[in-house]
Amino acid sequence: MTDMASWFNLTSTPTAGLIGRARSLAPLTPLPQGLDAGFQSLQGYWMRLRSPRSQLLAQAQRTLAAFDALMGLTQQEMQVRLERARSWMRLDPKLADGHLEEVLAVVGQLAWRGLGLKPYAVQFMGALALQQGLLAEMATGEGKTLTVGLAAAMAGLSGRPCHVITANDYLARRDAEEMSQLFLACGLRVTSMAGDLEPAERALRYDADVVYLTAKELLADFLRDQMGEASPVHDEQRCFEQWLRGEAPQGASALLVRGLHTAIVDEADSILIDEAVTPLILAAPRESRGLQDAVRLISDLANTLLEGPDYQAHPKGQSVTLNARALAQLTDLSSQLPPLWRPAPRREELLRQALVVRHFFHPGQHFVVQDDEVVLLDEFTGRMTPGRSLTAGLHQAIEASEGVTITDPNQSLTQMSFQTFFRRFRKLSGCSGTIWEAASEVWRVYGLQVVRVPTHRPRLTLYHPPIWVRDAVHKWEAIAQEVCMQTERGRPVLVGVRSVTASENLARVLRARGIEPSVLNALAHEQEALIISGAGQRGVVTIATNMAGRGTDIRLGLGVPELGGLHVIVAEVNESGRIDRQLAGRCGRQGDLGSVSTYLCLDDDLAQRMMPAPWRQLVLMATRISSSAGSRVAGWAFARAQHRAEAVAFQRRWSVLRSDDWMKSALPFEGRQRRNPA
Repeated sequence: MTDMASWFNLTSTPTAGLIGRARSLAPLTPLPQGLDAGFQSLQGYWMRLRSPRSQLLAQAQRTLAAFDALMGLTQQEMQVRLERARSWMRLDPKLADGHLEEVLAVVGQLAWRGLGLKPYAVQFMGALALQQGLLAEMATGEGKTLTVGLAAAMAGLSGRPCHVITANDYLARRDAEEMSQLFLACGLRVTSMAGDLEPAERALRYDADVVYLTAKELLADFLRDQMGEASPVHDEQRCFEQWLRGEAPQGASALLVRGLHTAIVDEADSILIDEAVTPLILAAPRESRGLQDAVRLISDLANTLLEGPDYQAHPKGQSVTLNARALAQLTDLSSQLPPLWRPAPRREELLRQALVVRHFFHPGQHFVVQDDEVVLLDEFTGRMTPGRSLTAGLHQAIEASEGVTITDPNQSLTQMSFQTFFRRFRKLSGCSGTIWEAASEVWRVYGLQVVRVPTHRPRLTLYHPPIWVRDAVHKWEAIAQEVCMQTERGRPVLVGVRSVTASENLARVLRARGIEPSVLNALAHEQEALIISGAGQRGVVTIATNMAGRGTDIRLGLGVPELGGLHVIVAEVNESGRIDRQLAGRCGRQGDLGSVSTYLCLDDDLAQRMMPAPWRQLVLMATRISSSAGSRVAGWAFARAQHRAEAVAFQRRWSVLRSDDWMKSALPFEGRQRRNPA
């Protein structure tokens, strides 16, 4: 599980008390069980059959007509319309009385005047879906940034706090800056949040009407508020006591000074599904006597053990079973261990952790070492995550294996899963280009319905049949050959890989062929905007981890569309097909030409972990018959392996959710410290 360092001594930030403050999170409704769960699933299936798509499209057309009717109004007349829209939103945020299309038309007109972006009907349709608490699937390149901005502006006009949840800090900052003129025209304040801000600055930014940030930042700050004197219960109690004494109410210090009400989740499948595998834990370092020496000694022992005679590694569950021979060697070593780590359960757990790190945690894929420190990489975005660490001693095992300074383990202070957090928002909606596959799960967990928004222009992307390659060496050579072929035609090429190591290996292969690629990975995150801005230019080759997936807009250079557009190569398939679809969606945007090639190899991590040995043998047998047969069977095997990986991930997410429910039922009441009014 993932930890984040907690803050202490939060700087006090005066607020306006409870006056105008949004209500706290809604009570958590237990998940249906038994027959109720079955009925809920049937209800979700029926609602997907009776999609509100046609009604939303009709509303979007009416909004577009109202938008056109506003084109001739002066700035002063638009301000009158804006104030009327603001009053409607404050009185009835759901706009059930029929003013929805007019308010959205006003916001769209301000976007056109402030940003120079004229919303399409499908963007109005997406904004209407978000306003009505739906999940909108919009294909990549259809302008989700503007769609989310329109919905966020409407939410901001209601006076309730609105948080736009994005996939990473870069997208939060970029989207807030790009949409700033829209919010300014609406008379709203917009900010973005980053992890390196001081508490006082964070409180000021949270006081804005619309805040762009990541789910981790928002949940961590919410938990900090709940732990501190600024929790909503304490704040309400303090204001009540001040009212009894005849004093003006003044709230306690808090980060989320306006509370929580509306969340619009961009890239909803990544945030609501993929990142929900583990809860977020606030923790603080605690000294553990003798741990450093014990971890080093057992790491040295682990390096001498052999898989098979000494232990068994289980790739599917990423676990290790110790054999008698390993246990005997560990017993011989026990006399050298610090006293606290000599008992059998403790020393055996340390050895299992060291072997798990040896087999399943790879530098460049799961972590990097910078300045004598292990920095974890986000599995789904490929970005570095400073301040996060693994629990249960795994982080210390990685530090020992890499020979860096071993840090003290963290002690958990409080935690909450992302599922529980988002289920308690008063209003939740979102959008993504790949949410339809997860429609059943988001309905089951969050009670959210998915609606598919049509594209503005037809998609012209050409998908080539999967290319089967037997081993990694031949795969990189085949990819390099295809890159050379495409660049000779002048087309830009984007190659998606899963790890920093793979990106650097492929870069070396291409340089040996005289091609100098741009490499976008966690080590080059500072050059991200520059690399992306040039990735669509003629003849440019870009190698990228999952950082070039969600939210990345690659614009084609002059003359590139006539050459066939951007060519995307999926060099390593991911454990979720949705992530591969996100990468493929970097090309063919807004009706542009584009093409996608996918390589399948038994050396890939997905095949090693999730593909049983009989399946691998079947692929090899089919390859002996013909290359086309091998490709077809490999495509089937990898699709099944992805299905198995997604099923395992779902079980992990479900266990986290059940754990939250169990803790709530095991602790049916919360103790509150009595506070002295004086």
